[in-house]
Amino acid sequence: MPDFPKRVSFTKAWHTTPYPFISPTRAGLSATGKNVVVTGGGTGIGLATAIAFAEAEAKSVSIVGRRLDKLQAGVESIKAMPEFTKTQVFYQVADLSDAEQVKSAFKAIADEVGNIDILVSNAGVLPPFGPIVGYNPDDLVRGFDGNVFSAFNAFQAFMPLAGPNPIILNISTCLANITPVPMVSAYAITKAAALKMMEYLGAENPHLRVVNIQPGWVPTDMNGHQSEAPDVGKFGAKYFLSYRPV
Repeated sequence: MPDFPKRVSFTKAWHTTPYPFISPTRAGLSATGKNVVVTGGGTGIGLATAIAFAEAEAKSVSIVGRRLDKLQAGVESIKAMPEFTKTQVFYQVADLSDAEQVKSAFKAIADEVGNIDILVSNAGVLPPFGPIVGYNPDDLVRGFDGNVFSAFNAFQAFMPLAGPNPIILNISTCLANITPVPMVSAYAITKAAALKMMEYLGAENPHLRVVNIQPGWVPTDMNGHQSEAPDVGKFGAKYFLSYRPV
């Protein structure tokens, strides 16, 4: 396991769980009328984000990912909310690293709901830890496929189907910005590339609002539910929704 640095807080309060101001049920955070697509939405942060948008009464929430069983379970989790809204919930199976599969999935969603208003670009992979000298190049390529091309394919499919005021929430990581952490180079490099790609996407498309968000350290399927991770997925998800431009 890499030796991650100690966390430093720049605020008096350090939240790791949701609090009232970022509640999706708060009137100011309503997503009424919005069609939302979440990649990697079957588990972890993606599923928590999909649930948060349903709580905010989005018109529709669609989750996209590779694993049918996880997507089906994710849809059931959304519908099992204590006060499930009238939000329509859909899923589409697609390997986000395959451009044609992604394009087909997004078109199928748009055929059901109309223009897509918000894309949550969340799908990603955690390449094996290891020193950069002697690192397996195939693992690095898989990192680029899962963290860069998955996001690239998602926004390429999203843009032609987007509504008049499109928004992309890109789930990034602090490892794309902080001092290098030994053994985590493949993940940090590929997530940093994805972050810069999203910055260019926003700069070249002024009508598009792109928000890059670092969700904290959350135990998920991807990282093996690391016991050291202090944050909960639904905290980050509700924060994302509160940070959404209005």
